[in-house]
Amino acid sequence: MVDKGQAALVHTKANSPTVTLPRVKALTTGTVPGFADIVLNFGLGGAEAIGESWLDQLAARHKTMHFFGDDTWLRLFPTQFARTDGTTSFYVHDTVEVDQNVTRHVLHELTQPDWDILVFHYLGLDHIGHLVGPASELMDRKLVEMDAVVGLVWETLKPAGSKRTLFVLCSDHGMTEVGLF
Repeated sequence: MVDKGQAALVHTKANSPTVTLPRVKALTTGTVPGFADIVLNFGLGGAEAIGESWLDQLAARHKTMHFFGDDTWLRLFPTQFARTDGTTSFYVHDTVEVDQNVTRHVLHELTQPDWDILVFHYLGLDHIGHLVGPASELMDRKLVEMDAVVGLVWETLKPAGSKRTLFVLCSDHGMTEVGLF
């Protein structure tokens, strides 16, 4: 909920296991993830989302959507995005390049007139969380980096004038104190 530069924080809690595919599916379809979704998260079979999602509703209204980041979205919604650059989420030791791959698109995409919906799904915080947990010194640096990205998005969208923009910042899942699934 953003109105004239104001925002509202909505905090929710995700239960274990903290894996991406079931959480992205829940965020986009409103369904409760099942056991099979956990298996599909690891690339064991097809993962295309079945049933209605807000992406389907927007596509039916001829909205142009672009996606950059965790390729789980591209497995779930292989035909919904007009422009994409997916990054594999399975090389968990990469906490830098996975995010640089997304950030390199942000300013360019935000300034293009050919989109209605942009999705940027960053992986670095997730990878740090799974590797070493939230108390790691890597976490502080990554949060500063992500804050700069949010600032870039906000400052780029703010001058949009009469164009109404909804900026949603969310996480697909949380992490445990020790960084495990």
